[in-house]
Amino acid sequence: MLDVGSTVMLKAVPGASQRTRNRIRERGEHGFTVEKAPQPIAAPDNRGVNWVLLMSLDGKWSGWLPVNEIEVVNESR
Repeated sequence: MLDVGSTVMLKAVPGASQRTRNRIRERGEHGFTVEKAPQPIAAPDNRGVNWVLLMSLDGKWSGWLPVNEIEVVNESR
């Protein structure tokens, strides 16, 4: 589902943080490429969940999103 190199369209799940909703809305119009598989990250507010590193398809944004706040709508390779 969130395999490195795959292209995904995402949506925020109900209850997702404002940050996650904003990133998907602002940067995910054309989808994302998975850069790193879901994994724990060393961040002060990692909330004990796995995060996935994504790159917007336009190449203008790269960042981590928590996997418990996103849902893959479709996927291609």
